[in-house]
Amino acid sequence: MMTVQAWEDPGVTSASQVRRWLRRHAVWRRGLRPAVFAGFAVLLGHASIAHTVSPFALAYFVVLQEAAGDRRGWPGYFAILGAYWQGGWGAAALLAVEFFLFQMVRLSVFRRRSPDLHWLPFLAAGVDLVCRLAAVGSVWTHYDLIMAGVNAAFVVIVAFIFMQCTPLWAGRAVPPSLRQEQLISLTIFAGSAIAGLAGVRIHGVSVTAVCVDGLILLLAAAGGVGVAAAAGVVIGVLAMLNHEITMAGVAVLCFAGLLAGVLKDAGRLWMGLAFWLSFCLLTAGSGVSVPDLQTSALAAAAATVLFWLCPRRLRTAVAGYVPGTAEHRRSEQERVRRVRSLLAAKVHDVSRVFDELAAAFADTGETPLTSTQQLLQNIVTGAAQSVCSRCPRRHRCWDQEALATYQALVHTVEKIEAAPDRRANPSHDLRERCIRLDPMMSVLRYNVDVTARDARWLAKLKEQRSLISAQLTGVAGVIRELAAEIEKDNASASAGEEQVLAALEQLGLFVDHVHIVSLDPGKVEVEVSQPSPGAFEHSVKVIAPLLSGIVGEHITVAKVSGGDAGPCTSVFTSARVFDVETAVATVARDGRLVSGDSHTAVDLENGRFAVALSDGMGNGERARRESKAAIDLLRRLLQAGFDEKLAVRTVNSTLLLRSKEEMFTTLDMVLIDLFSAKAEFLKVGSAPSFVKRGDAVHTITGSSIPIGILQDIDVQAIEEQLQDGDLLILMSDGVFDAPQQLYDKEEWFTRQIQKLETDDPQAVADTLLECAVEMANGQIQDDMTIVVARVKRHQPEWAAIKLPGITGLRQQERRRGA
Repeated sequence: MMTVQAWEDPGVTSASQVRRWLRRHAVWRRGLRPAVFAGFAVLLGHASIAHTVSPFALAYFVVLQEAAGDRRGWPGYFAILGAYWQGGWGAAALLAVEFFLFQMVRLSVFRRRSPDLHWLPFLAAGVDLVCRLAAVGSVWTHYDLIMAGVNAAFVVIVAFIFMQCTPLWAGRAVPPSLRQEQLISLTIFAGSAIAGLAGVRIHGVSVTAVCVDGLILLLAAAGGVGVAAAAGVVIGVLAMLNHEITMAGVAVLCFAGLLAGVLKDAGRLWMGLAFWLSFCLLTAGSGVSVPDLQTSALAAAAATVLFWLCPRRLRTAVAGYVPGTAEHRRSEQERVRRVRSLLAAKVHDVSRVFDELAAAFADTGETPLTSTQQLLQNIVTGAAQSVCSRCPRRHRCWDQEALATYQALVHTVEKIEAAPDRRANPSHDLRERCIRLDPMMSVLRYNVDVTARDARWLAKLKEQRSLISAQLTGVAGVIRELAAEIEKDNASASAGEEQVLAALEQLGLFVDHVHIVSLDPGKVEVEVSQPSPGAFEHSVKVIAPLLSGIVGEHITVAKVSGGDAGPCTSVFTSARVFDVETAVATVARDGRLVSGDSHTAVDLENGRFAVALSDGMGNGERARRESKAAIDLLRRLLQAGFDEKLAVRTVNSTLLLRSKEEMFTTLDMVLIDLFSAKAEFLKVGSAPSFVKRGDAVHTITGSSIPIGILQDIDVQAIEEQLQDGDLLILMSDGVFDAPQQLYDKEEWFTRQIQKLETDDPQAVADTLLECAVEMANGQIQDDMTIVVARVKRHQPEWAAIKLPGITGLRQQERRRGA
């Protein structure tokens, strides 16, 4: 496995890293891994429980064959050597028969379908039961039946345990982290293999005891208190079942591992000393003899020395697989960073593809002059081929006087194009030159008509190429922004996550993990996963106020996934500084049910709020379809991240394409920044809008023609700085044109708005609509719609929590930048 240090070493090139990684994994696949499999097989073949029950070898063989496959599972047969080591030729022969019989039964039972892993342990247990009873003979005692049944039951249990862990290192893929059950299963597997060293001593020191103590120390350094205590219990019980230690020894191992895990952050020196001293003192207090105490102390000392000599990379690698450790979090963050960098590179590639496609559609290499010349050339060439091919004067006209003939035809074509009905007379030079004047004029008129039609289609095609190019450019821009978001450096975010975790623990609230997506002002996004019930209440009452104090701006709960009574993940984002409250009043022409006006008010979820009003041409269902299509498409484009001017041009081009007849609609839109209250008005053929601030009323007008008429429209943006309490009033043409008898309609609406005694948006919209209907003498001659938006400052739901000793995240970023 390639370590993080190797990736971050500036002196090592990427190519050399890849080659080294491939060589290392090639050696593991071809030589080292089969040797490790065979070593485990020998140890598990020798392992037993109370020297009477030996379920480990068959369980390991069954799981290895399924995890590694038949071609790579052959090292499992080395368990026969372990059985010979444990019980001589009889035990080896019995295990070999079990392997052979299991393979035969497996092939016969699962011949036509893939084997079900959940049934394989029971199949192996049945084979083990039959073989052991057959080895006893034809006469079975109760003891024989009980021991055979116990051994078969242990085969099932051990096989299921091995299924949790063996595929992790025997399969083709290694997961980035381990679940708790996988970690315990790996510990049981390691303890079972260590049990295979029973009876092996070096200078009187038990190798089993050294391995047990060393494994507990390694897991304490990797996982801390909980992992060390659990490992002490699991491995100690396995050693006790093999008569290597007593029950008191299991308790000693558990406490010594727990104490070593407590001192994990103090360093491996103090961990080793704490483990050895506590082990010696507790063993002495348990009443063992002096020789046994000396042997146990020597074994613990040897394990401690081996732990001190253990490479740091090994401990870090093991800790990276244990959930909840700092190494695991760093490993996950590094993996996420690598994935983000690869994803950003791919997204950049996609954006470049869209840019190239946009350039290909935009740059055709043709200018209006070259297109006109080509069309003229087609007219003249077609006429010459049709009329002059069999003319007796062809040689003189086209071989001797080609330029003069061409100019004569061009002059005639110009006269035909200028004539309203194509009934122009031939030019003077053509009349003097051509002897087949009537067919020539007929062909020229026909070619001019065909070419004019082709020119219109070419212009339409050019417009569509421009539309496609603009759309591809917009998509490329959105993708580039996405890539920029992905590429954001997570170095400061990682430190911020640790700080948020520490602050939450200081308040007594423990969470699974914290992920900082962004710390940009106004765009803060933090995800917090909580394991405890009542997570939503914690999010609102504790986490959001705490993040507000740490980040330096008000934070709100944007989304909570999961039930209130269980674990959940909460998303915290920047709270907007301003809110927008909208209302609408509308009435269709002559009191009909369907109005041709459409409107929308939507939070774009990027810190901006959009209010739009569209008035379709005419009224009724036809006008409603056009205005609704414009509004819906505009909303989707804005929500996707398109520039507002490009979005309006796209809507305009779309209406041009979809309408077989003349069809247009107006568009009145305002985009409000919810953090600065800056508004951007885009008015395309719409009636004036009004901004009311106190008693003052400001009029906003535009001069663009409606969309859906011309291909190229001028979209002008009018910026206006709003304040708390401002009212924005958008109205359709039907409302603005209602007082037809008045000369200055803007002035009349300004006075009516100044007279308003309320700032409630719905009341304002209803009042203005009633005034417009009254000025029209109660006659509704066009669809009328008024949209009112009120800007008000957002009121925080809670105050920020500032803890002593916890600095703001942005202060840390400024220090790093300095």
